Amino acid sequence: MARLLRTLIGLAFVLGVAGVAVPGTASAAAADYPTAYLTKTQYLARNPDPGLPDSCAERDITLAAGRYNWGFRAGSSSPVAREIRLGAGTYRWSTCLNPDGDGYLHTSVLLPRNPDWDPASIGWSWNPSSSGTYTWGSFLDPLF
Repeated sequence: MARLLRTLIGLAFVLGVAGVAVPGTASAAAADYPTAYLTKTQYLARNPDPGLPDSCAERDITLAAGRYNWGFRAGSSSPVAREIRLGAGTYRWSTCLNPDGDGYLHTSVLLPRNPDWDPASIGWSWNPSSSGTYTWGSFLDPLF
């Protein structure tokens, strides 16, 4: 009976240590997978001429499999995001502003290098409160 009690106490200790280690693991994962940004800084008109060309930025990004908040942010405005699930791999990530006369249509595309996967895209309308220089773009925030 004493041997069983020692085993149970030892098991409880091990489980307790594992419980304490889990939050550390989550913190390490967050540090390993910080929010990624794709941004551009430029002058934007409050009511842009719809004939102006799109303004874009792009880069390759390698992502871990999991859930992400994928969204748009411009200047000091609150970010707008939606949740997306992505497979592990490399993607061509682009973000563009298209002037539409009343403001801008922001689009962001993730084009996977895996030919068996479909591209993903999001879009929002945005109208700056005034003309000026803004930093705008997309972000991917891991949710794991």
